[in-house]
Amino acid sequence: MTFETLEQRLAASYLDIFPQFVPDEKADVSIAHQKEFYDFMKNLYQLIYDEPLLVVPELHEDDAFPNRFNKSSYGKPDLQANMRKFLKQTDALLHNMFLLGQDSSVKLNKRQKAVLSKLGIDNAYNLPQAWKWMSSRLGANKTAFSYCLFDNDYIYTSDIYANLLGEEAFRKLEKWMIENGYKKYDIYDVTASSCKLSLTYANPAWSKEHPKGGFEYKIKHTGISARYDILIKQPAVFGLCIPNGLKPYLLEFESMNEKNQEFIVKYTRKCDVCRYCVQTDKTGLRPLAFIPVKHRQTEYELCTYFPGYNFCWTSMDDELANQLIDLLSFMDKFAP
Repeated sequence: MTFETLEQRLAASYLDIFPQFVPDEKADVSIAHQKEFYDFMKNLYQLIYDEPLLVVPELHEDDAFPNRFNKSSYGKPDLQANMRKFLKQTDALLHNMFLLGQDSSVKLNKRQKAVLSKLGIDNAYNLPQAWKWMSSRLGANKTAFSYCLFDNDYIYTSDIYANLLGEEAFRKLEKWMIENGYKKYDIYDVTASSCKLSLTYANPAWSKEHPKGGFEYKIKHTGISARYDILIKQPAVFGLCIPNGLKPYLLEFESMNEKNQEFIVKYTRKCDVCRYCVQTDKTGLRPLAFIPVKHRQTEYELCTYFPGYNFCWTSMDDELANQLIDLLSFMDKFAP
């Protein structure tokens, strides 16, 4: 999707991952007051989308990084800096709003005052009831405040990513995972990522540890993980979670069914002798880490390192959902 400006693209990200209204029906604050604050925050993001100059002094031509895992290859070193300026100012506004709800002493700048004034807030000491509650309740945090995550027991991100990735297919995969004991988790503020709201489905049979989010590193459960990379042209992405890397499963390649074999061969990186896997070997004797497999009369040397970089997608259809179910079923046979 193209936008009039870079800043409008960034503002759209807040609307993209703004969840459906799901109140906390047990809260001391009424559902009506929660809805009032929900509408206020949604209007806030719509306002900065319509008028991004309220947030920053200048606008830039629309752009985004096409490569999720190698931004430098795009050759535009100023792009990320310009993106960060808008995100930093928006985050500062949300941070001060969060503090205002705690009755903290906050000095709003002119831009922040102008934004709030356009939304009908001219008196920082007369805030909506749910605003104050979301800022000061037990366990309050800025992300839950900013996205109106009222009910601590509700997983808001499953609705968000179902909408972004493909509702019908996503729900099919989700249903299978839940029926097979997988748990789902809202994960806020993913480490080393611009994503504020991430979703992970994890099979607890693999580990009692709480998943940390992401699908690239230190994966300890089967499942999927979804996130929204604001700086990327196709920001919504999800990846297959493959515990312990690909090696254990590639060693069992012959025991896979035809569909799993085809899926593995299609998405696994073929060894190109980059020698990353032996870069610390001073003897020169360590073999490359690929696993040789044969599929349909063709031999492949499949890399065992970092499968998350290849087993990830920006949308889901019924065929992909079925393939993921099939492969997750296979991997779960190896759960400890």
